[in-house]
Amino acid sequence: MRRNTALTRIMASGVAAIMLCAGGTFTVNAAEEEPVKADVSVKAIQGLSDDFIGGMDVSSMLSLEESGVTFKNANGEVEDLFTLLKESGVNYVRLRVWNDPFTADGQGYGGGNVNADRALTMAKRATAAGLKVLVDFHYSDFWADPSKQQVPKAWKSFEGDADKTADTVYDYTKQTLTTFKQAGVDVGMVQVGNETTAKIAGISGWDGMSKVFSAGSKAIREVLPEAKVVIHFTNPEKAGTYATYAKQLSNHNVDYDVFASSYYPFWHGTTENLTSVLKNVASTYKKDVMVAETSWAYTLDDGDDDSNTVPSKVTADNLKKYDISPQGQADEIRAVAEAVSNIGDNDGDGENDGLGVFYWEPAWVPVGTGGKDNAELVDTWNKYGGGWATEAAGEYDPNDAGLYWGGSGVDNQALFDFDGKALASLPTFKYIHTGAVTDHVFTKIDPVEITATDSDSIDAIKAQLPSEVAAHYQDGVDETETVTWQSAALDWIRGAGTYTITGTTNAGHDVTVTVTVTATPAKDYVTDGSFENAENDKNWTIAGTGASITEDSGNAADGKRALKFWASDAYSFSATQTITGLEPGEYVLTAMSQGAAADNAAITDGVALSATTGGKTTSDALELNGWVKFDTATVPVTVGADGTATITITGNLPADAWGNVDKVSLVKKTETPVKPSTENLDKAVAEAGKINRDEYTNESLAKLDQALAAADVLLAGSTYTEQDVNDVIKLVADAIAGLAQKEVSSLTVTPSKTTYQVGDAIDADHDLKVVGNYSAGMGNVTLSADQFTLDYDFSAPADAAKVTVTLKSNPNVTETYTVAVTARAEGGSGNGSDGAGNGGATINPDTGEGDKTNGANGDKITGVLSNTGSAVTAVGLAVVVLGVAGGVSLALRRKRS
Repeated sequence: MRRNTALTRIMASGVAAIMLCAGGTFTVNAAEEEPVKADVSVKAIQGLSDDFIGGMDVSSMLSLEESGVTFKNANGEVEDLFTLLKESGVNYVRLRVWNDPFTADGQGYGGGNVNADRALTMAKRATAAGLKVLVDFHYSDFWADPSKQQVPKAWKSFEGDADKTADTVYDYTKQTLTTFKQAGVDVGMVQVGNETTAKIAGISGWDGMSKVFSAGSKAIREVLPEAKVVIHFTNPEKAGTYATYAKQLSNHNVDYDVFASSYYPFWHGTTENLTSVLKNVASTYKKDVMVAETSWAYTLDDGDDDSNTVPSKVTADNLKKYDISPQGQADEIRAVAEAVSNIGDNDGDGENDGLGVFYWEPAWVPVGTGGKDNAELVDTWNKYGGGWATEAAGEYDPNDAGLYWGGSGVDNQALFDFDGKALASLPTFKYIHTGAVTDHVFTKIDPVEITATDSDSIDAIKAQLPSEVAAHYQDGVDETETVTWQSAALDWIRGAGTYTITGTTNAGHDVTVTVTVTATPAKDYVTDGSFENAENDKNWTIAGTGASITEDSGNAADGKRALKFWASDAYSFSATQTITGLEPGEYVLTAMSQGAAADNAAITDGVALSATTGGKTTSDALELNGWVKFDTATVPVTVGADGTATITITGNLPADAWGNVDKVSLVKKTETPVKPSTENLDKAVAEAGKINRDEYTNESLAKLDQALAAADVLLAGSTYTEQDVNDVIKLVADAIAGLAQKEVSSLTVTPSKTTYQVGDAIDADHDLKVVGNYSAGMGNVTLSADQFTLDYDFSAPADAAKVTVTLKSNPNVTETYTVAVTARAEGGSGNGSDGAGNGGATINPDTGEGDKTNGANGDKITGVLSNTGSAVTAVGLAVVVLGVAGGVSLALRRKRS
């Protein structure tokens, strides 16, 4: 029994209550008083029933596991996927069933290779984990969706026969569900078809489709009378479609319980519209409703390098509906769940007709990287079916899978990262009941967008810059921050282009603004070249047969009307307009056409566009290449002193040829300016990029940034001049020359070599790391050897030879430290001291004896330091170098005199 949502709204104290209703008692749990701490922020949905479905379709799971994928909780610990889902607040899983997704020799088509047996394996594991199961029959051997509802191979002989298909659907559904029932699977819902907006199992038309729906429903009722029967559609954004589908189901007496919708924010409109269209079905036909599929992306990266649906098939605007992050996924899931919950009780039974939401393939992570260039990955896809389609699927679906087989395609929409570790968004179905809060940590500021034309003034563009922006924080609490823009850079806008400048808020956050400047459309001298205003039709003279200016909605290139033509016999026509008062010069005449011959063959020379000026005519063919496959003709026109041009559209076509001409335009020809070279500006910008910004004051760097911003804006333009380029080069050069170094207040010296021999020299480039620390907390920078001097004397051994480092630019800033200096060993004929037969020897610190094996004259080792700094001949001292603040000191341990 579903919980009483209306009563749930009464519970505000966060405690459970026992309520009475006509059917007995049931428990309603309101959201906890305090939301749980999490890594995403989710506001609890008020009035959400305990048994609101938070489901996930994990149909590809077996193939993923067979491919070597493991699933991990947020701590990185491997867990069974179904157990992990249960712990995350999921209460339902959805499993697709294909009839026979295999070739005759057993090669799977991919997408999980989910036939009834493999679905049953997953269903039993889900039941064992405490999850209910929705069985999603596709009645196809592979993917079924609005564009693909192919009949299974075994049913091919009666394809299109609705009665035989319905009988077979009944038998197949009953047999499959019987095995699920006998296996003890907790089946709560069964879906008759998948996204069946126009077809099911190869059957189209509502009479035939309804027979198939009814046959599947009958089988479900007989085997699992407690299970809900689900019919699944998509495209809720298309006005009137869901009302039509529900009406047709009612008119054909289809027995079902749940009207289900796919809802992907990338394509399917707003959640407000989703609530509206589903509520209409629920209230009109007294049906439960739900979302059977939804998802959102947490990254735009591609985990297996084989292309993703998002963002490649999604418009940029739709990607902005939610943040591309785990938080964005949580926001999307909550929004869709709230949209379904808002459907409410429409039949007066005290229960919310909005049952819940299923997230589609949240675990479909990559099984490898490298895409089709990785032969091992391709073998894994083909062997286990962990990609959306294998190469073998082409035998069944040659036009889609046969061309585009490969990897996941939705790995960036999963609720697990590419390594199978749970994202912070995975427990969202739990959080919509309890609420979840996270730390108040800044995440981002949405980029600002401004549009203008090249005729707008710079001041008008600057006036559009907002003085405040909303800063987003991880806990969902936005803050308003004032912003200072690099607005001076906009002075360098030159023509149409896309310009980006930056700003900084009072909280120190970076923000960008994109200014899109479009070219002012050239004046069009044709009167109503798109034929939209019937009052202007008089400007055209139509002669011949078959052509008229009329509405051709859906076929016109612009608007709803066009010059439309067709005749049952061979025909000819012309449409003419004479334009006067033109300024002498060069013009361009264009028009668009679409259509075909009676057999839909292309016609390349039957329609033409021409212009006559001063007795001279120029023309170009308007090709007819098929329905709404528009061709554009372009005609150069030279207007003489009389300022007159006559434009004509002519047609000479065979019987039943059809089409239209639209969007006729005559504009003055403009020359595209040749852009000057920016080589020197590019070099200046590159030079600025090499500057170590830690060395210079913020004030001088701000001037450099302003100059670089000006360079970025100028280079994005379309009409800048050589003088513009030179002016910005000077800006950058002057800003570089004006950089002011920060004042160093102290030095820190870290020696990498702490022991030297008499006569050695310090290698300033390799033996030292010298860091200049700037005043007023402005940071520090590692200095190069030419920025400091060294003062030391290694002419004689000493316990602690002093080394002084002095900043060249400020001699008052010094750092002093000590190192050990030893005399060279006696003996040997070389200059080295490596004890390798080259005149040196090594000291054994325990015995004080030299290594005489390789030293040519290594009978005696001298020069080990005493604690007074004088050289001694005794060889029993060990030198221990200790690092201390500001340098190095020596601790000497006497072994023997």
